[in-house]
Amino acid sequence: MSNVSIAKPQVEIDEDLKELLTQQTEECTIVHCRYYTDQPTGIRIWPSTFLIQDNGRRCKLIKNFNISLVPDWTYHFIPNEFIRFTLVFEALGKECMFFQLLEEIPQPFGFYSNKVQKNNSGVYTVEVFCA
Repeated sequence: MSNVSIAKPQVEIDEDLKELLTQQTEECTIVHCRYYTDQPTGIRIWPSTFLIQDNGRRCKLIKNFNISLVPDWTYHFIPNEFIRFTLVFEALGKECMFFQLLEEIPQPFGFYSNKVQKNNSGVYTVEVFCA
């Protein structure tokens, strides 16, 4: 039997994420979002999207991935499927027990989530809905 060495795989990191992780010195909250649609659609996120803690404190949106920021649109053409995107927010407070995602916009169909219990990792997967 011969000696076989296995090299570590090369992993490519999205440049925007690499920059954020390099520059971001304080903690943040990462929310992986799933939005179900039964028809082709366009989606986007507004900067007025927050995590609202149980005490009313708002955590601001820092960065969006796989979803456009207003006024641009991200189009999804496959019906009956989840659209997945990731949002990075300011860190939740230590006293926070649960939070909700809320997109406050001056028109219908803003995103929101059900109540989410805080965990120790700061990373969440939530299903979002439109109001």
